[in-house]
Amino acid sequence: MERSKKSIILLRIIFSGILLSYQAYSQNKPLVGAYYFDGWTGKYPYHITESLKDSFPDRKPKWGWVTSTQEIIDEQIKLAADSGISFFSFCWYYGAGNFKTEALNQALRFYLVSPQKKRLKYCLLIANHAGNEIGPTEWDQVSAEWIEKFKVDTYLKVDGKPLLIFFSINSLIKKFGTIENVHSALDNLRSAALKAGLNGVSIAVCIGPNKENIQQAESCGFDVLTGYNYHDVGIYKALNREVPIDTMRVAEQRYWNRFPKLSSLKYIPVSTLNWDPRPWANKSNGYASAPYFVGYSPNSVYKSVKGCIDWVNANPQFTTKEKIALLYAWNENGEGAWLTPGINGVNMLDGLKKAMNK
Repeated sequence: MERSKKSIILLRIIFSGILLSYQAYSQNKPLVGAYYFDGWTGKYPYHITESLKDSFPDRKPKWGWVTSTQEIIDEQIKLAADSGISFFSFCWYYGAGNFKTEALNQALRFYLVSPQKKRLKYCLLIANHAGNEIGPTEWDQVSAEWIEKFKVDTYLKVDGKPLLIFFSINSLIKKFGTIENVHSALDNLRSAALKAGLNGVSIAVCIGPNKENIQQAESCGFDVLTGYNYHDVGIYKALNREVPIDTMRVAEQRYWNRFPKLSSLKYIPVSTLNWDPRPWANKSNGYASAPYFVGYSPNSVYKSVKGCIDWVNANPQFTTKEKIALLYAWNENGEGAWLTPGINGVNMLDGLKKAMNK
């Protein structure tokens, strides 16, 4: 009987150790997010082009091309969470001052009132380019709007502060005139957030790993470095228009490794799942003759996501303490990087789930 009691106690100790180890592992797993682009309202014809509809039917989501409705956003939140995604980073557009009604921000508005939103955190990527530039004239107005979004309980935090990502550093410097003015604007945003009862703001910028750009980011006062997509490094000096997707996966690993060598700022790696913008080709962008990747599939998604997770796990000293990683993208259908289930039955989420479960 005494031996039996000792055996039970020993088993309890072993089980407790296993449970604690699992809890520690679970709490320290990378947080993988995906960029969310809401060009799928049907309100802008240059997103759902005739080329996209006619020549790229494999990209059509199971709901159809228009996915920006409350019901479909609710379902996408569930799908993302069930597949291991921790957050969406919504592309946010100034919209010439009409950001509260801008169609490109519609999915975010649906997310904020979704009964499913507790399942998935979110943050903002400020798409301050292509007619949506933001400078000193707009700064106070947009800062107030961002701070209201920061107060939502599902907003993603880095170091206890809401994470805000800027798409373009060059646009900020051009609009504000000097690096010093950008620094002051970012400090003013942090101060306004503190006055609103927040801990400040963790401010990130999409940038490449070259010395000049990183010095600019540091001088502007950014806290974190990241990117939107890195397709250029995968097709750099391509000899043919069709480039195997594995080229991107190998190239981006080398790209991530360059950031810690150039800066002490924390880095959020981005995995570029694919790049093929032919559906959006026009006379001005050169997409009709530019290189693109081939071989995008659930298996390539698996390898890309697993590679990013492995890098974060191997380099925790260079990443945010939350071990955040980003994927390009949840629904960049026009540019060829999507995770949404297809109407043809192909589901890129199969590859994502496999990577997240490893």
